[in-house]
Amino acid sequence: LLELFSMGVGNYSEDDIKMAARAFTGWTFEQPIPLYPHGHYDATFLFNPDQHDDSVKTFLGQSGPWNGQDIVDIIVKQPATANFICRHLYNFFVADEPQVPAWQIEPPGDPAAIEELTKAYFESNGDIRSVLHVLFNSDSFRDAKFKHVKSPAELVTGILKLVDAYQSPTPGIGASSAATGLMGQQLMNPPTVEGWHTGKEWIDSGALVERINFASDQVGNLTKPGVLRIIERLAAMGSSLTPEQLVDGCLDPAGPVLVSLERRETLIASVRRSERSDSPTDDSFGPTVARLLQLIVALREFQLS
Repeated sequence: LLELFSMGVGNYSEDDIKMAARAFTGWTFEQPIPLYPHGHYDATFLFNPDQHDDSVKTFLGQSGPWNGQDIVDIIVKQPATANFICRHLYNFFVADEPQVPAWQIEPPGDPAAIEELTKAYFESNGDIRSVLHVLFNSDSFRDAKFKHVKSPAELVTGILKLVDAYQSPTPGIGASSAATGLMGQQLMNPPTVEGWHTGKEWIDSGALVERINFASDQVGNLTKPGVLRIIERLAAMGSSLTPEQLVDGCLDPAGPVLVSLERRETLIASVRRSERSDSPTDDSFGPTVARLLQLIVALREFQLS
């Protein structure tokens, strides 16, 4: 509760942990019906007053006969809690931050933005919708382009949407779920209660190969409806496309992916090396577009959002 879900390391003492544990005595749950053969049933919260320690406890400098709800009420009013929650929101919606265990020694990437969000937190009495309203209307959110490494789930979902592979669950969709596991994110099964480490830790030599291979296999498949639509849209632009038009016509539906001038020139040069790639009526046009899409999804920029 204190370390991972509210305040973060360094903002409470061992005595605070002991007092909180005493406050939560008596909190338990009713044993649910066995999973088999009946299926899943949620456990129901249960408070057993005979097991509760109702003595005076001192927690985060405040004394009283606290129970579990009192502990939560004290926690959510702490500046450390506001900062911790707002930094998580910034990390998720705006830009990658260092990993959570380092937050006590590494300052936020944008301290002014975190300060703005914590101010909204206290002014709204901890209402997360109000904090998100401030976040989504901030300059930091509007300027947040390519500052966030896509998680495996985000990458796979984006690729499947691009190629329009699944309008509904069909045979083979399980392989896409397995693909995220090979990239380091087994869905619904985080490595610890802390969750996954995000940002640059999604990228290592093994995971990057898996990411590029999955994306390349999908966009290189000329049977995918989304790939066919991109080819048809480019073909409708005219009988003779320039390499520049072809590159821009593929970068846009793939993101749009914004690349440097040097990177764009590299893609254009690749198209020029493809025989008769500028003619939509040529049999090589579809494969040329698919190969160009494969190059785009392998770019560094495509790994970011």
